[in-house]
Amino acid sequence: MKKIYLILVLSLPLSMFAQSKFSVEANSSSMVIKGDAGLVFGGAFGYQASKRTTVVLGVLHANINSDINYNLNKYYLNAIHRLNDETSKFGIASILGFSYFDFDDKLNLNGGSGFGIDLGVKSYIKQSDQSEYGFNLISTYNSQAPGAILEAGLFFKYTF
Repeated sequence: MKKIYLILVLSLPLSMFAQSKFSVEANSSSMVIKGDAGLVFGGAFGYQASKRTTVVLGVLHANINSDINYNLNKYYLNAIHRLNDETSKFGIASILGFSYFDFDDKLNLNGGSGFGIDLGVKSYIKQSDQSEYGFNLISTYNSQAPGAILEAGLFFKYTF
C-alpha cells in the first residue's frame, strides 16, 4: 500500500503542469539480470513537458527464470528526450531516470530493494498525433541487484 501512495505522491506534481499532453503507455519486454532472463509487463503515465521532452512515471513486473524462479517490481521516473525533429514520423529518443527495484525474498539480498539509475534509448513510429509504438532498450545500474540489468522490449503509447 505504501508503494501506491509513493506513486500517487510522485505523479501529483506531473498533474500540476498545465501546458500540454498526458499519455499512457503499455509495454512488454524481456529482462536479463546477470545470466537470468524473464518476461516483463507494465504500464506508465506520462506528461509531455515540451515538444521534445516527456516525463514518465511507471511500474513494471517481471518473472525471472533461473535456478530460483523469482519476481521483481520496478518503479521508475524517467525523462525521455526526443533527439530528432518532432514532426518526423520516425523518432529516436534518449532515456535517463531513476528507478526503485523491489526484489523477491528468494534472492536473500541485504534489504531486498534499492534505487537505481536508468539509461537507454527508444525508437518509435508515430501512427498519429495520439498514438505511437516502438522498441526501447534500457540498462539499469542498481547496487542491490545480483548482476547487470538489461531490459529490451516493445511499447504502445496513447496521448490524450
